[in-house]
Amino acid sequence: SQSCSPYSVMHFLHLLFVDFDYLVDMNSELWKVETIGDAFMVASGLGLYDDDFDDGNSYSKTSYSKASRKSSDAHHISPSESYTIDMNSGDNSERDDGYNDNSPSSSLHLDKYACAHAAIKFGIQAIEAAAKHRMPNGEICQIRVGAHTGDVASGVVGSRMPRYCLFGDTVNTASRMESTSLAGHMQISEDTYDLISDHMDYSWKERGRVDVKGKGSMKTYLLDPAAVSDEGLPVI
Repeated sequence: SQSCSPYSVMHFLHLLFVDFDYLVDMNSELWKVETIGDAFMVASGLGLYDDDFDDGNSYSKTSYSKASRKSSDAHHISPSESYTIDMNSGDNSERDDGYNDNSPSSSLHLDKYACAHAAIKFGIQAIEAAAKHRMPNGEICQIRVGAHTGDVASGVVGSRMPRYCLFGDTVNTASRMESTSLAGHMQISEDTYDLISDHMDYSWKERGRVDVKGKGSMKTYLLDPAAVSDEGLPVI
């Protein structure tokens, strides 16, 4: 982005995120949380309450997927690439076509496996969709995708410019899965792998132990989109 104008970067991200929005709209199990700079955050399973909690608070067992554009200059990757502004002004609750069944409460009837599958499928489709775009520098867009499963609390905090947000270590861990992933690949945590490995046909490769900031050493798994059948990657 250092060699490109701010407008060209914004225009590129707009076209890319419109494709991602389309993928979210196609699956009512998904909830677009926010866009932060070149990162696009999606949650699946909001509203699925864990029976283990009974303290009066609102918790959800969530599969959380994060996709981020790969920097064109690997020597200048910094945390600021993943966290800046919300390009959609936080208005994710109502779509232009009037369809807004994609709310947290609409996921109540879904089981945790279906929700995890939805998050993984979104990540795979996002990689495929991104590869059809060229970045402002002319290179094909490759994104990193990360996913993690765990508990979150959700709600609106503050009184000015309110936005629906998720809170909890699950969000941070998903972000770390993305930031330590590889270009054009999806990386998932061991928690997510244990949940979906016996319920999905995709082939996962154990990456080994990855040093994750704030988490220490974590066992992770990678999915190479080239190993996924055509049925797993619908045409956008």
